[in-house]
Amino acid sequence: MELVESGGMCAIDYRKLSALYFSSSDSPARRAAFMRLTSSFSPTVQEFPHVEVVPLHTQVTGENLFNISIPDILEIIVDRNWGLPTPPMPMVAAADYFGNLIQYVQNVRYRIHDEKAGLNFDYSRRQANYRLINLTREQYQTKSMLIQFADGKGWFSAPQMALIQAQNLQVPELDSIRDKAIRLRDTRSPH
Repeated sequence: MELVESGGMCAIDYRKLSALYFSSSDSPARRAAFMRLTSSFSPTVQEFPHVEVVPLHTQVTGENLFNISIPDILEIIVDRNWGLPTPPMPMVAAADYFGNLIQYVQNVRYRIHDEKAGLNFDYSRRQANYRLINLTREQYQTKSMLIQFADGKGWFSAPQMALIQAQNLQVPELDSIRDKAIRLRDTRSPH
């Protein structure tokens, strides 16, 4: 499935989800299943503010450079490698609905202009995350997802730390990651 979500976990609250753009190549059943899944994370979500089926163009170069566009609406370019031969940032623990790991990546370009959705912003060169999504029902049933133990206090709770240790995940060292991201961003030219 290919889709772009203009809000979500980074906004912390799915009720504030700005827009969902589904690829016209996905079936209505798959689109409906994704919206049901997303709604299940926040039971107060009854509808999404803006949902559109669009020609979504994606291009992946190697396993590091991602270019996503929706004609006349959106352009995203993300580089996992920050212009280097391999990713300089590790995969680290994260409380995410779709996985327990993220990687901080270079957000080269993120522009959206959609009058119908009320969206007009350029978040280029701000933080972006890369995640692999391979989610199963069992992960939630066995309570092996970090998000299931979130307490809203801004860092990992004691049960999350226990799960991180049990799964041998790396805890993000935020100061180190921020310093490294600043150094990488300042020394790399945009694509």
